[in-house]
Amino acid sequence: MNVAEVVVVTCLKQLGAKRVYGLIGTTILDFVNASKDSGIRYVSTRHEQVAVSMADAEGRMTGAPGVAAVHGGPGFLNSLISVANAHKDISPLLLISGAVKRRLAGLDSWLEVPQRDIIRPIVKAVYRIDKPLEAARVIAEAYSVAASQPQGPVFVEVPEDVWSMPSEFPGCEAKITPPPTVPPDGVKQVVELLRRSRRLVILAGGGVNNAEGAALLLKVAERWRIPIAVTGNGRWAFPEDHPLFLGRAGFGGGNPVADQALLRADLVLAVGAGLSDTTTYGYNYVPRGDVVVVNLDPMAEKRPVPYTLRFYADAVDFLRELASFDFQYSPAEEWFKEIEEVRAGWNSHLQVALSRRYEGFVNPSKFFRQLDEALPRGFVMVGGQGMHIVYTFSFVRVRSARGYLAAFNLGAMGFAFPAALGAKLAAPERDVYAVIGDGEFMMTVQDLETAVREKIPVKIIVINDNSYRVLYARQKAQKMGRVFGTLHANPDFVKLAEAFGVEAMSIGRDEDIPKAVEFVTEPGLRLLELGISPDDFPPMNIEAALRF
Repeated sequence: MNVAEVVVVTCLKQLGAKRVYGLIGTTILDFVNASKDSGIRYVSTRHEQVAVSMADAEGRMTGAPGVAAVHGGPGFLNSLISVANAHKDISPLLLISGAVKRRLAGLDSWLEVPQRDIIRPIVKAVYRIDKPLEAARVIAEAYSVAASQPQGPVFVEVPEDVWSMPSEFPGCEAKITPPPTVPPDGVKQVVELLRRSRRLVILAGGGVNNAEGAALLLKVAERWRIPIAVTGNGRWAFPEDHPLFLGRAGFGGGNPVADQALLRADLVLAVGAGLSDTTTYGYNYVPRGDVVVVNLDPMAEKRPVPYTLRFYADAVDFLRELASFDFQYSPAEEWFKEIEEVRAGWNSHLQVALSRRYEGFVNPSKFFRQLDEALPRGFVMVGGQGMHIVYTFSFVRVRSARGYLAAFNLGAMGFAFPAALGAKLAAPERDVYAVIGDGEFMMTVQDLETAVREKIPVKIIVINDNSYRVLYARQKAQKMGRVFGTLHANPDFVKLAEAFGVEAMSIGRDEDIPKAVEFVTEPGLRLLELGISPDDFPPMNIEAALRF
C-alpha cells in the first residue's frame, strides 16, 4: 500500500471515521483517489470553509473527531475560519492538508505558505508526515489527541509526493487520554458549599453536552430542585421545557431570568462552563456570591472572576460523583419567588415582541413561536451569527441532547448552513434546521449544490432583512443614525434555490406563517425565506447587552 491507502483505506476506517469532507486539489489528489473504494464516504464540497464546518458539526454531534481534507496553500487558508470555530468551541476535528513536494519546501514555491506556523495557535497539535512508514502512527496519534478531553482540532500536513510512496500498516488504534477528575476532597468541599447555600444556580456548558452529562444534570437538578441556566454551547444540556430551566445566560441571546439568577445567587456552580466575557457581558455581570467552576478550561485562571473553588476537571465525572452523594439541600422559597418575578417581566417582554405587526413583513417572533410548537422533540437547530439567532433563544425550546449548534465563541458567519449539512449526515434520524441570516447565507449559498448532489435533506430558514442588522441597529442607536455599509440587496432566494433544485417558499406577512411552518417541517430538502423588517428588535437583556 501507499501512504494514501494506509491513511484512508485502513487507518481512518479502523479509527471509526465514516466520512471525509473536502475539496480536491493537486496536493491531495492521491488521498481523494484512495477514498473512492475505501468504504469511507467522501463528501465533496464547493468551498473548504464548508467542508471543515461539516466535519466540525459531525464532531459536535457524535463526540468523535470529524475528518476533513483540503488542498495545500489556498485550500488550507480557506479552512481557517472553520478550524478556529472548532478551536473556540472545543470541538473534535482532524484536518488533513496537502503541501508542496518535499524538494520544493522552504523555497517560496507555488502554493506554499507556512501552514504549520499559521495554524499552530488554533489547534491542539500539529503533525507532518515526511516518512511514509510513520503515516499510520501519526494519523492514530492525531486522531487520539483530537478526541481526548478537552477536545479540539488537530492538523496533519502531508507533502504531495509522500502520498504515493510505499508504506505499511502496523495497525491504527485510538488511545484516548482520560481527562483529570475532581479529587474526592474537592467534591466534598463543593457539597459543603451546597449545603450552606439557599440561592443556588447551576450554569451548564458544553462540557456536559453529551447524553450522560445531560442525564446526570437532569438527575441532580430534580433531586435537589436546582435552577439551571446554560451558556450558548450548553443549550442542549438541559430540556428547555423543564420548569427548572431559566434560559441562556450572557451576551448575544441571554435573557434576564438566567442573567439575574447568576448575578443574585449566593452560589453559582458552573459545570462544563466558564464565566467568560460573553457569559458575564464583558465581566460586568459577574456573580456576587460564591463561584465554583468545574471545567477543562486552561484560560479560566486568567479571567477576572473571584472563584471560590476552581477545578480543571471533567464536568461529567463531577456530576456523576455529586449525584452519588447523599446530603440535604433546602433552597429558600423566596429564591424561587424572586426568579418567577423576573420571569413574569420577561414573559411580558416576549408578549410585546409577539404583538408587533409590520406591513409587508413577517413578525419573526410569531414565526418562531409557532415553529417551536410544531417541532419534534429530537430536532437539531443550527444557528448562524446575527440578530436573528436571538429569536431562536427566546422562542424555540431545545428538548434533547445536542439539539443546538452554533459558532458561539468565535462569532464567525458562514457556519450555520454547512454545519447543518454535517449534523444531518451524522444524525440522519433527526430533523435538522439551519436558521441563517441573508448576509451569512450568501457566504455559503453555493453549497446548495452539495446538499442536492449528496441528498442531504436539511431545512434552511433564511431570515432576510437585507442588512447586517446587528451593525445596522448599532449605527442607528450609537452613531446618530448614520447608516452606512450595513444595507444591501439580495437575489430572489426562491428562484436561486429552485435553480439548484431545492424546493423553496417565501413569505412576507403573518397570515402565511401557518403554511410556512407546515412547508418547512415536511420531509425533504427545503428552503424557507422570511422577509422581515430590519427595524424589528428581538427580545433580549438589552440593559446588560449595552454594557458589553
